[in-house]
Amino acid sequence: MRILIVEDEALVALSLEGMLQDAGHTVIGPALTSAAAMRIIKDECPDLALVNINLKEERGAGIEVARYLLEYCGVPSIFVSGQILEARENRDVALGYINKPYNKNTLLRSVEIARQIICGEEKNITPNGLELFVDSNEPIKKK
Repeated sequence: MRILIVEDEALVALSLEGMLQDAGHTVIGPALTSAAAMRIIKDECPDLALVNINLKEERGAGIEVARYLLEYCGVPSIFVSGQILEARENRDVALGYINKPYNKNTLLRSVEIARQIICGEEKNITPNGLELFVDSNEPIKKK
């Protein structure tokens, strides 16, 4: 999968990038700001985005990136954040939520669940640490 990382903490972003690449995914970014994410999105269309909700530049900026990706590109996101209440309040723009700190197994299993949802496949058991906001086997259609 082609995965966009939107994360303002450079070390966290690099760690995510390494875990995803080691698992065979193509990483787009990482984007440390919402503006950087928007520039990347205009050049490359990911299959999935891992988005931190609150970026240093602005509270909730990641939510707006996830909303844009879904509404204009048909690309789903998973919130990767410590802001569970904000994630739940914006469940309409994301597939689910992974609470920080997370472990590699949870992250990779969550990405696989997202892939299954995107493709309309039967989902495996949801890993501990992933809260799904969708319960559908309908594939997500890219715009």
